[in-house]
Amino acid sequence: MVRGQTLAVLLVAVLVIAIVAAFVLLSRQTSVPKRSGQPSQTTYGAAMQRAREVECMNNLHQIRSAIQMFIAENGSNPPDLSSLRLPPTAQPLCPLTQTPYTYDPNTGAVKCPKHFLGQ
Repeated sequence: MVRGQTLAVLLVAVLVIAIVAAFVLLSRQTSVPKRSGQPSQTTYGAAMQRAREVECMNNLHQIRSAIQMFIAENGSNPPDLSSLRLPPTAQPLCPLTQTPYTYDPNTGAVKCPKHFLGQ
């Protein structure tokens, strides 16, 4: 009995792994609906796109925090983004397009020109 039970457990485990592998492979080939003006992409590509958009929002949040600290220390807006002491993870570039963020020193607003994310 033990030998037959072990074989059954092994076959079930292999079956579960095969189902999960098929699900992963098929999810990469499945297309997601198009967003306005963007080509259709795989589910994996859409997830990567969304991850980069979240990274862009995180960069903007860190840059805005650095601007607020600069204002608290100096009493005025920084003249440009290079005068901020940004953490290495917050680069003043959009991770999707590698274009620099736009900064208005009069208002202290920083925006992503591609995603229109900003204040």
